[in-house]
Amino acid sequence: MHHLLRVLSFGCAASLLLGCATPERLPEARYTLTERQVLPLDEGLTITYEGAEDSRCPDNARCIWPGQLAYRFTMRIGNVAQGFYLVPGRPGYMSPALRGSLIQLDHLTPQPPRGIAGAAPVSYPVTFNMYAY
Repeated sequence: MHHLLRVLSFGCAASLLLGCATPERLPEARYTLTERQVLPLDEGLTITYEGAEDSRCPDNARCIWPGQLAYRFTMRIGNVAQGFYLVPGRPGYMSPALRGSLIQLDHLTPQPPRGIAGAAPVSYPVTFNMYAY
C-alpha cells in the first residue's frame, strides 16, 4: 500500500510539471491553404503549407513512371519544426502534437492538371481535413 501511494504521488508530481490538465483535442475541420500560408492550430502549434512537389508525367511526354503529386508541410511546435507530406491515395499524417488528430487530404479536392514538360512549376492550393482519431 505504501508503495502504491509513492507511485501515485510521483504521478501527481509528474503531471504538475507537465501541466495537470489533459490537453483538449484539436477541433475537426476542413482547411484550404495556399502556398506558404500558415495555419495556427493552437498556442505554439502551427502548420505551414510549403508547396507541392509534382513528379507526374507531363501531358506532352512519354514516361516509364507515372510519378506522384505530394503536398509538403511543416508543423511547428514552439521552436521545433517537423516536415511531412500528404499524398493522394495514401494514409494521412498523425503526430503526438496533434493530440489524437489525423490530417488527411480531402478526397473531393480534384488533382491539379499535369504540367507541360519544361514549364515552370505551378502553385497548387491544397485542402485537407483534420479528424479526431
